[in-house]
Amino acid sequence: MAQEIVQNLLRFIVGYATQNDISLTTVRLVKFLYLADLYYARAHKGKTLTKFPWAFVHYGPYCSEAFNAIQQAESAGIICMKSFESKFSEDEMYQLFYCKDEYDFDEIQRDIPGEIVTSLIAAIKKYGDDTPYLLDHVYFETEPMKEARKGEVLDFSKAKPPIPSKPIALKAIPKKKLELARSYVKALGEKFELNRMRLEKDKTESRKLKDAVYYQALEIMDEEDLEVGLKGTAKIEI
Repeated sequence: MAQEIVQNLLRFIVGYATQNDISLTTVRLVKFLYLADLYYARAHKGKTLTKFPWAFVHYGPYCSEAFNAIQQAESAGIICMKSFESKFSEDEMYQLFYCKDEYDFDEIQRDIPGEIVTSLIAAIKKYGDDTPYLLDHVYFETEPMKEARKGEVLDFSKAKPPIPSKPIALKAIPKKKLELARSYVKALGEKFELNRMRLEKDKTESRKLKDAVYYQALEIMDEEDLEVGLKGTAKIEI
């Protein structure tokens, strides 16, 4: 049962990322599993969904169980993986995870606890394409990581639901002031429209003055920069 929960969770995370053209590396996928446990713990008095023994290691929350679960899900065809050579070393590879087109996101979402769905989707949208940003978030901004020491198992009893902000009571605006504000907005809109028309007219007049030489110069400026270190004297003929 626990394995099925983790597999559904992995398919949910990777499937949502795939639908939104977000590439998930192993590091990102592990961290989203951690965030899923964090969001669940916030609603269940410190209990996690995966029951993984998350610990503080080099890049923040990590455990071998999460890495093994990803490998098992990929071997079972629940998620898919592509391997690429690292740009920094020919001897190293990195992986990107995705789901196939026939993936039914709505169906899998029903198998994920509702209390974590919204938060997890928001996290994938915000951090899914930015590993440093994601690492900073889990490292500095999640409760179990605060005051944790390297090598220690993380304490999810520290997970607390965010305190909702108090609604701000707005004073009622008198009818006369509302009407005055509307008149100002209308006048401002008319001014913007007049300026827009003037700008279009100026652009039309400007185009008449630009010849083929002008546009050729623009193309030259858009080319790659010249090699650094060239010496000599430039002569401009008119």
